[in-house]
Amino acid sequence: MIKFNYENLYGRMKSKGFNQSSLARKIGISAGTMTNKLKGQPFKQDEILNICNVLDIADKDMSSYFFTIEVQKTEHYAT
Repeated sequence: MIKFNYENLYGRMKSKGFNQSSLARKIGISAGTMTNKLKGQPFKQDEILNICNVLDIADKDMSSYFFTIEVQKTEHYAT
């Protein structure tokens, strides 16, 4: 399963004065749903558009907030 990195989104939320709960309320979803989305449940298209509108994210920048693939860290074990 592909996991996305939402660090840019978290930063934008903070810079605009939102936390997960307040942003969730603003776009009409529950805080629990927002948490699940940020942990890997896919965002719906309308949720992405609503978040972009609230946080003033330009269309051309949308991918860096929602579609940056998280790089998997590999563990190396000493043998």
